[in-house]
Amino acid sequence: MKRLVLGLLAGTLVLGPVSACDDVGGPCACTEEFRVFLVTLVDQAGVPVTDASLTRTNLRTGAALEPVDGWLGLVDEGAYVVADDNMIAEFSSAGDRVLVEGANGAGTLTFSAEFRFAVPQPCACHVEKLAGPDTVVMVSQ
Repeated sequence: MKRLVLGLLAGTLVLGPVSACDDVGGPCACTEEFRVFLVTLVDQAGVPVTDASLTRTNLRTGAALEPVDGWLGLVDEGAYVVADDNMIAEFSSAGDRVLVEGANGAGTLTFSAEFRFAVPQPCACHVEKLAGPDTVVMVSQ
């Protein structure tokens, strides 16, 4: 009996970090991680730009995308959220192009970059980055 209880407890620990999601066409095991995709913005000297504002547009739908607030201070200087798991409903399983544009606080530096994100089926557990830069050099306007 003691082995059975210990075995059940061990199984709970292993299965604890996943959740079943079988409402989209089959049983799936989704992890409870929250995925966040960043881009680091630097000026032409390679110095991180810390005062940029960004817009993110899904080019398939035209929808403006907004990541979850609260990441500032948790990421490196000059790093900005492009997409996160809060946007699962915004992306197709085939992948959508996302145009990210922005400027620094003074409006003297700008950038434009294209990314591609998807939410693979049948589980649709997480956003996945298919393409896009990790670092973008902002240029003088």
